Amino acid sequence: MLEENRLYLPYLLSALWEGGFRGSLTLTEGNVERSLLFHDGKAVNVHSKLQEETLGRVLLEEGKINQHEYAELLQRITQTKQTAGEILITMGILGPQDVFLALEFQTRKKLLNCFRMVDFGFSLEKKVVPIEQMITNLDPSEIILAGVHLAYSVDRLLTEFPVNEETVFVTVMPAKDGIIRIGPRESKICNLIGTGSPLVRLMNKETDLKSLLASLYALHALRLVEASGIERPDTRNLELPNLAPEPQTQKIPSYEEVADNLPEVKSTPQPELEDEPFRAPTLNDLLMGNHVDPKLAKKVLGLARSDHFKVLEITRDVKGQNLKNAFFRLLRVYHLQDIEPSYPSPKDRKMAYTLLDKATVAYRVLNHDESRKAYLQSLQNDQLQQDHPVPPRVLADVEALKGELALTSKRYKEAIDLFISAITQYPDEPSYHFKLGVACYKKALVEHPPHKQLPDSLRKPFLKAISLKPSYDEPRMYLGYISKRNGNFKRALKEFKGALESNPNNPMALSEVRLLKKRLKP
Repeated sequence: MLEENRLYLPYLLSALWEGGFRGSLTLTEGNVERSLLFHDGKAVNVHSKLQEETLGRVLLEEGKINQHEYAELLQRITQTKQTAGEILITMGILGPQDVFLALEFQTRKKLLNCFRMVDFGFSLEKKVVPIEQMITNLDPSEIILAGVHLAYSVDRLLTEFPVNEETVFVTVMPAKDGIIRIGPRESKICNLIGTGSPLVRLMNKETDLKSLLASLYALHALRLVEASGIERPDTRNLELPNLAPEPQTQKIPSYEEVADNLPEVKSTPQPELEDEPFRAPTLNDLLMGNHVDPKLAKKVLGLARSDHFKVLEITRDVKGQNLKNAFFRLLRVYHLQDIEPSYPSPKDRKMAYTLLDKATVAYRVLNHDESRKAYLQSLQNDQLQQDHPVPPRVLADVEALKGELALTSKRYKEAIDLFISAITQYPDEPSYHFKLGVACYKKALVEHPPHKQLPDSLRKPFLKAISLKPSYDEPRMYLGYISKRNGNFKRALKEFKGALESNPNNPMALSEVRLLKKRLKP
């Protein structure tokens, strides 16, 4: 049993991931405090006031700047109040792309340092993390494995994960099939465990006890293995809505049951599970292995200090069509309407999506009189809008606008996911349901040949839109298109007439009614 059923960090991070937590996790140990920001269960940033975790100190330790440059950096930070990244670019020491990757490396290092906190307290706060605060998007399984390997001694491992030679391990199917990522060493360990293996047998395969225990502990926290006599801590008091109830633990065979059926261990040397010991990537690995677009990186790095007007690169008097033109000009300049084909690098795609989110929020806020007025007032009071939670309606509009961009580019699956996201955040907006219906309809046209009827389920989003707004003529038009496509012309005529009654000035409805009347005329 875990001592007092304490919620150790590997289990805590795993639970937050499974529960899709959005907000901050604050860890406190003595005078040390770190605040981890989460989006959909993944840690995306870490705030820390420790001097050794500042960007300048990290770069100094990695040999990317020297002592003289570090001293000048500190002096400029004090004088200008700019961020370290902006100053490093101004000094010509690093390019925007290097700063972007260095910030990601710094965040990863701070995350791994959290595992060095042994006797910590923690608190959770649910909130929306601002887009510009999302520095990284590391897989939680990777962080848990790396943190345990790098920060744990054998004694600490056995304290938090009290196994012995007779503890039997069983490999289980992952709860998040296809999402959990583990390295080749851990994959081989899972294969060796199979349906039941005692620790003593695994030790014959892997002589590095610390590495073996670290892998087993991390795999147990990630729910990829079960261990006899070891229970996971109760996470129900975290109140995470998406966290599944603790499943009934499968019966794990006893040591005697397993040992009796084990083949005799041969004396021939066994191959190592991995030729190299576990090693976290260095900053040089990131800089050498990831090519980042410098123009895009510079724009994204400036988001944290940019208001909505600076994001869209406009003055405060720009409104209406000029505002819309500025938004779409930004999309064209940075290829945000077709991110996937435009940016082959994962790092570039991540930055592009960050910029798209930020630009869309800016456009949505400035394009509505009330939200624009409130935002201008906040700027006068020296309060940046992004410091406050974004209203669900604005977030929903952002998802819907991104869905429209995807729909225009014929990325129907992506558009469907975005409209569903908008509906989840604000279900009472009829246009979201209508646009979801359009995306589903167009996707179905691609997937179904002309001789095959479209599924009747395509009607549901349009009917929902009409129920929310009975005078909505556009959903009625698409109901007519579905019926017409399936050969039900009488039903189509009725639906086109309904659209015309809702909006007598709808020329498409008038045209469809005339054509169908002629077609159905005896």
